[in-house]
Amino acid sequence: MLKITTIFLLVFAFSSNSIALTDDSTKPINIQADSAEINDDTGISTYRGNVKITQGSTILTGDIVILETANKKVKKIISEGKLSTFKQTTDDGRKINAEAEKMVYSITGNKIVLTKNAKLTEAGNTFSSDKITFYTDKEIVTAGSSSGNDRVNITVFPETVKEKE
Repeated sequence: MLKITTIFLLVFAFSSNSIALTDDSTKPINIQADSAEINDDTGISTYRGNVKITQGSTILTGDIVILETANKKVKKIISEGKLSTFKQTTDDGRKINAEAEKMVYSITGNKIVLTKNAKLTEAGNTFSSDKITFYTDKEIVTAGSSSGNDRVNITVFPETVKEKE
């Protein structure tokens, strides 16, 4: 079992089970990179150098991005680099922003795991830690340090402040 000394469970006030814009999954996926290696046999594609992947409102960037596919559908995205980023807009217009040195986005598992200098921001609320796990379908964020050396930092704004924005 993972040794996490500090765990915080926080629930975002999402209005639906999926955070992305409803029609994002119907949009084409656009990939830009300095180089690409695509292996149809294994279903693994590796993109290197200033990688930017967009699909609708979703934007993912990294130095190296690996896409794992099965039956021509993306199942997992692994992004590494000085700073990998993930941005998405919800149906009600809120922005979700995540950044870390490593990101593992399990699309089939509805989970994004951010490690090393991880930060997640939604509606002005900010979570930063050594490791953050964001369950996109359950509206749950867990943050903590597996080493026990780093503390979780959270800034949450009251509803009345968010309403004025």
